[in-house]
Amino acid sequence: MKDLITRLDPKLQHLLARAAALAADVGATLWLVGGVVRDLWLELPIGRDIDLAVEGDINQLIVPLADAWDGTITARHPAFGTATITVGHWVIDLAQTRTERYPKPAILPEVQPAPLTKDLYRRDFSINAMAVQIIADGDQLLSAPLIDPLGGVADLTARRLRLLHDQSLRDDPTRLLRGVRLAARLQLTPDAATAAQIADALEAGYLALLSPERIQTELCLTLEEPDPAAVIALADQWGLTPHVIPGLHWTPALAERLSRYRQDTSEISRLAPDGLVIAGLVLYDLSDDALTQVLHRYHLPAPARNLIQDLIALRPHIATIAAATSPSAIDTLLQPYSIAAIAVLHYATETSIQQVVSRYLHEWRPLRPPLNGDDLRHLGVPTGPQIGQLLRRLRAATLDGLITDRTTAEQWVRRHLVDS
Repeated sequence: MKDLITRLDPKLQHLLARAAALAADVGATLWLVGGVVRDLWLELPIGRDIDLAVEGDINQLIVPLADAWDGTITARHPAFGTATITVGHWVIDLAQTRTERYPKPAILPEVQPAPLTKDLYRRDFSINAMAVQIIADGDQLLSAPLIDPLGGVADLTARRLRLLHDQSLRDDPTRLLRGVRLAARLQLTPDAATAAQIADALEAGYLALLSPERIQTELCLTLEEPDPAAVIALADQWGLTPHVIPGLHWTPALAERLSRYRQDTSEISRLAPDGLVIAGLVLYDLSDDALTQVLHRYHLPAPARNLIQDLIALRPHIATIAAATSPSAIDTLLQPYSIAAIAVLHYATETSIQQVVSRYLHEWRPLRPPLNGDDLRHLGVPTGPQIGQLLRRLRAATLDGLITDRTTAEQWVRRHLVDS
C-alpha cells in the first residue's frame, strides 16, 4: 500500500498535523478525501484545492482552524456543514461527513450528519470516494491506510469512470460536466452502467434544469484543465456540448490554437489573464449569433463579456489587418479592443497576422509619444478638442517613425499650428 500522506507538501503536512490535534480536542476526526487522495494515488501533482471531511461537529473547528493556520474563512454554509479556509496558496474545503437526499432533480440536497462510510457512498464517482485519516504525533503527520470501500483504486487501475448511484446524474447533473473533465484528464472510460446513465441524463434534459451559474462554474473549471481541447472532444463524443454551448465542438483548428497558446514563445500569454484568452480560443469559431447566445445565457463577468463582444467586432477586420501597411494603420484598427481579444487573434490566425499582432502588443500599443497634453498647451495649443486630435496624430507619426524624440515632436506641433 502506498504511503500517500508523505507525498504531501511538508508545509501542508504541518498544517494538517495542527488540524488533527484541534479535531482531537473537540472529539472529531479529520479525513483527507476526494480528488487529492485520487491524485496522490496516481502520483500526480497536487493542486491548491484540498478537501477535508470532518467526522464530528464542524462548527467547533472552523474558527480554531483558521486561527491556528493564520488563514481566512472565505466561505461558510451552516445549512450544508461546509466552510472554506484560504491558507497561503491553498484553498482548504471542509465538509461535515453527511448523507444527501435530492427531493427533485438538479436542486441542492437536504443533508444529515453521518459517518465517513456513508459520506463516501454519497459522492459522485468511485475514484473520488477514497479517504485517508489525518493522524498526527505532535507536529508530525503520521502514515495512515487508504480507505477505499467502493473500489476506487480498482477503477483507477482499470482506467474506468464509474458512478456510484443509478440516480446520480438526475440528482446532480453537474456530475456530467465534472465526469467529462475527469475522463479526459485521466483517460478514463465510463463503464456500461455509467455510459447508459450519461445517455439517459442527456435525453432527459437534466442539464437544462441547472441554473446558468452552476453550469458556468463547471465551464470555467474546464478552461483550467491541462488540455481543454481534449475535454471538448470527449464532450462531443458524449453529446454534451450542445447542451451547454450550442455551436461549440472540437475541431483540429481549435486544438491547434490551444496548443499554440500553451507552447507560446512570444510571451503574449503574459499580457492577458490565462482563462480569458483560453475562453476566447475555445469560442473563436462560433458564429456571431452563437456568441450572442452565450452572452444572453450566462452571467459573465465584465472582462469575459467584453472579450466576446470584441471578438464579434474584431473578426471581420482580419483581412484589413493583414493588408495594413503601417504601424499607425494597425494601431487604428486594434486600439479599440482589449488586449485579451487581440491575444486571441494572435493565436487563432495565420502566421503573417501573428507577427503583426505580436509587434503591436509588444512595441506599438505601449508606445507613448514624446509630448502629452500639458506639453501641447505650453506650445500654444488651445484647450479643447484640438489637443486630443493632435495627440492622436502625434502618436500615429511617432508609430510610423516620423517623430523620434521630443525635439522633432515640438517641431511637428509648431508646423501643424502654423498650417491650422
